[in-house]
Amino acid sequence: MRLAAILTFVAVVCGLAYYVLTHPSVEKLEVLRGELAQLEEQNEHLADKNRRLEREIVALRDDPRLAERRARERVGLARPDELIFQFETPEEAPRVRVRLRVPQEGEAELAGKPVEIDGLAPALAELRQEMPHAELVVWISEDVGPLLHQQIIDVVDASPMAPARIEE
Repeated sequence: MRLAAILTFVAVVCGLAYYVLTHPSVEKLEVLRGELAQLEEQNEHLADKNRRLEREIVALRDDPRLAERRARERVGLARPDELIFQFETPEEAPRVRVRLRVPQEGEAELAGKPVEIDGLAPALAELRQEMPHAELVVWISEDVGPLLHQQIIDVVDASPMAPARIEE
């Protein structure tokens, strides 16, 4: 009788341990702990940001030179006796389209000027130096043979003007 009670007690303890350790709430608890850690880290990051912003607010409120500099940088304010010059950077330069036309076998026109097919590569390199922001548009007539057509595409792809927009 005593052995049966001990075995029953051990079985109940093992069953409870198995239930507790394999129950879905254990996995959910781990997921929630991970989320809690992530939220605490995010909270700390936001607290740091708040501290920086508070210092900036105090500096702007107490230091008129800092407030003036911020107003100049962000809003573009100036004193009454000052002139502001704004310069356009090269990255803001407008794109210009330049057309390469090949209307028939043996004829080519680059930016409105006739060019030899054999001299196309140097002409494209020269054009890139003259017009660094130009975009090349290539139009090749259906009358041009497939070999010459491919040769022109290859020259354009290998040029400094690549990539070019091909119009058919």
